[in-house]
Amino acid sequence: MQLEWTVSQARLYQLYATGLHARDYPTGAAGIVASFRDLGSIQLDPLPVMGRNHDLVIQSRVEGVHPGELLDLIHRERLGFEYWDKALCAITIESFPWFRALMSKGGSRCWDDQLAHAYPDAVKRVHEAVIADGPISSVELKKLGIAQGDEVSSKSWRSSKPANAALDLLWNRGLISVSHRQNHRRYFDLTERVIPQEHLDGDPPSREEFLEYLLLGRVRTVGLLPTRGGAEAWAMLQGVRSDGVPNRLLTDERLALVHVEGIDTLFYAPADAQQSLAVAERTAIETDVRFLAPLDPLLWARTAAATLWNLDYVWEVYKPVAKRRFGYYVLPVLCGDRFVGRFDGRYLREEKALHVLSYQEESRGLSLSHPAIYDGFQRFLEYLDGERIVLPTGEIWERE
Repeated sequence: MQLEWTVSQARLYQLYATGLHARDYPTGAAGIVASFRDLGSIQLDPLPVMGRNHDLVIQSRVEGVHPGELLDLIHRERLGFEYWDKALCAITIESFPWFRALMSKGGSRCWDDQLAHAYPDAVKRVHEAVIADGPISSVELKKLGIAQGDEVSSKSWRSSKPANAALDLLWNRGLISVSHRQNHRRYFDLTERVIPQEHLDGDPPSREEFLEYLLLGRVRTVGLLPTRGGAEAWAMLQGVRSDGVPNRLLTDERLALVHVEGIDTLFYAPADAQQSLAVAERTAIETDVRFLAPLDPLLWARTAAATLWNLDYVWEVYKPVAKRRFGYYVLPVLCGDRFVGRFDGRYLREEKALHVLSYQEESRGLSLSHPAIYDGFQRFLEYLDGERIVLPTGEIWERE
């Protein structure tokens, strides 16, 4: 099945698919739950610049939310779990049985060997500590004097204390899970004490079944997945194309193929994409300005962002200062079905102030002085629970 869409239709559909159009989420916790379930997976990142990436994903879709609430709710209500899906993500709890296939292969052989050689009993001692005292974090293991000692490392893993390395290894294997976070620090417990039993029963799926599920989930999360390129959006799925999984899903009509007018690259979409587009087209496009997370699902496929949205965007937070083009923590600014600007910002909690370090208007975009941009910053300040915005010129906007 190949669908023929205009650029406007493709944009409208992707906004709908990623929860940025025609969703009407409730405010607060109920909206968080609904948005998380629709997306299926939200990428996590530890840097708390204006809230963390996952907080920013939610604030662009749901009113009345604040930094920290997403993960607190996910863990408290057992709505999801933390694991690898492209990168470290919060994933809806219903997906846990499928990811057991990945957990059964979890860990790095090189990492296992390094740890086993340097500290032969580290994994056993840490596992026993979790059994006895979980939920537990690396802080408690340090206080107990368990598996401390010199850092171990490998070519593919960062250096880590033996206790931390053992926790990561046990978590990768699915033997322990993240129970909750405190000040963003992970606390681990036995998986059977974290994940509801109905998601633990039965055998893990086969590799083929899991790869199909992973690809379908990835397409669902991003809305439109480019068939070529887009390495970041295809992370953990690199071998899928050579295995013929996409073609099989197309043949079985579990995926659709989309050709967008004027764009050479084809896109994979969910099988019901045409029906979803019809829903999206029945709802007038929102004109409120929204600030997107740097790792928003709409931006997972940089190829699509460039070709479909005319957005040249790369998150530069981990780049050396001299190599940055736009800034440290830059958020794209969305208005309707186009990107109108981007800004680099910091929120200083002690000042309760959002510092806008720079603002760049996109081609045919909106300037910093535009009323819609002002309103967008006011809503963003509510999310941060701040009191003022400091502009690059030094001008201050007080919270209304």
